[in-house]
Amino acid sequence: MVAPSPYRTAIIDCVKSEMTNSEIVKKLKVSRVLVFRTAQRYRHLVTVTTPEAVKAVREKIRRTPERSMRKMSKEYEMNDSLPYAERSLPQSKKTLRMEKARKLLAGTKDGSHLTTLFTDEKIFTVEANKNGQNHRIIATDYQSACEKGKILNKTSHPASVMQDGAPAHRAKGTQEWCRANFPEFISAADWPASSPDLNPMDYAVWGYLTDKTALIKKWDEINDDYLRAVIDAYPKRLKAVINAKGGRF
Repeated sequence: MVAPSPYRTAIIDCVKSEMTNSEIVKKLKVSRVLVFRTAQRYRHLVTVTTPEAVKAVREKIRRTPERSMRKMSKEYEMNDSLPYAERSLPQSKKTLRMEKARKLLAGTKDGSHLTTLFTDEKIFTVEANKNGQNHRIIATDYQSACEKGKILNKTSHPASVMQDGAPAHRAKGTQEWCRANFPEFISAADWPASSPDLNPMDYAVWGYLTDKTALIKKWDEINDDYLRAVIDAYPKRLKAVINAKGGRF
């Protein structure tokens, strides 16, 4: 994982001061390529939403997944009014969320979260969008079409969706099996409700894989440094829940 340049902030400050690239190179004594790339990325981010801007923000999130949308929008001087949609939490849920976050945070002091298996499920589209004109079989009826060619439906790749605390996961049999097979199992009763923002799979990994085409290959290629940054963000997120008194952060 490539670390951000220590000169980035200084270069952006110079750009804000309307200095030319040549003037910035001379003042900071850095390479022209670094100045050009940093200035170009910054100007794209603060002017218009482009593929380059989206890519730059995603790279920032990949480096520091624990960074809040509000802080990032301030850094890039972007509008943070609609970074995401969120459900409001009733006070009763906030109280329970804060209590459970405290308990989970206490469990991270011995580093146990570094060896915790965080689980979740997500649907990935494994079939490209089809053009009906390019994927057709000439036949007089459905039976003839089946005989002439193989028809693939979306059911060819079944997938299920789960939410933290879903009824199937809270079932007595499921919970008992997990306790018997996973000594450090975090039960449904211990996990805060409505908290995908605390599950590393939700707040980082799925978003990283969504843009990848060869998912199995890319899963194996996920950088260890990236995963460490994702897990390092976990205790910070628990603290953020506590500081927000169980609310969103």
